[in-house]
Amino acid sequence: METLREAFKAKYPDYSDSILDRFEKITNEKATWENMTKINLDKFARGMLKQTARSSAKTYCSMLKSVLNLYSDEIELPRGFSELLTIKKDVSQHVYLTEEEVQKIIAYEPQNDTERAIRNQFALGCLTGARHSDYILFTEENIFANTLRYVSKKTRIQADIPAAPAVKRLILENQAYGFVGLEYTLAYFNRVIREICLSVGITEKVKLYQGGKYVEGEKWEFVSSHTARRTAATLLYLKGIDIYQISKLLGHSTIEQTERYICVSLIENNIKLKEFYSNFN
Repeated sequence: METLREAFKAKYPDYSDSILDRFEKITNEKATWENMTKINLDKFARGMLKQTARSSAKTYCSMLKSVLNLYSDEIELPRGFSELLTIKKDVSQHVYLTEEEVQKIIAYEPQNDTERAIRNQFALGCLTGARHSDYILFTEENIFANTLRYVSKKTRIQADIPAAPAVKRLILENQAYGFVGLEYTLAYFNRVIREICLSVGITEKVKLYQGGKYVEGEKWEFVSSHTARRTAATLLYLKGIDIYQISKLLGHSTIEQTERYICVSLIENNIKLKEFYSNFN
């Protein structure tokens, strides 16, 4: 039978040595099948959390878990080993733009073509909830009467969204300026949209929990390309739109995915729940 290192290298050739070497340093045990004990797996998971970013620890533990699962019929593994190597994603808070702030972005007068293209793309994301890879490709052919219709490039799911007047105007403007399909690096896109947000006065003080700690600053500093999609989901939720409908509009396969895009408490918009608790004086 293959050794643990051989099995790991066969599945993850680029990571086997680095991850198993970490295992040996953290546990002070050889990386063998016999040493995949509850104590050692727990030490490894906790050690990875201390030594690396949570996302990296989650990835490395998942890799080890995957290899162990693959050979679970051939070797004796401790009960619950999978749970020991499951690191939950840390909660991270994000900003979204209010309706008034979205209107400010739409009304902003760009200083150059780059600002115009990025402003238009970001605004389309806010108004449609579409992914960046989709809204940069919108043309007037995607408009049917008052509906925006497209097939997601990532999921191949068709979306039909009521098209706001601004959506039609921005799409036509993108075509007129030759912006359709125009892409920028993520870092550059984020820098420009943040500068626009600062220019229109999106400067509210915010405090967010990110990367395992609280960070503070002005709202514009935390805006990114992904804020557009979060804004769409959150504003729809605050308008009372059913989360299942929001999930369908965003092209998500599960409600859990959609929940992560809603930047307010999921009970904030539940009027009946509020009324129930208000009865207890």
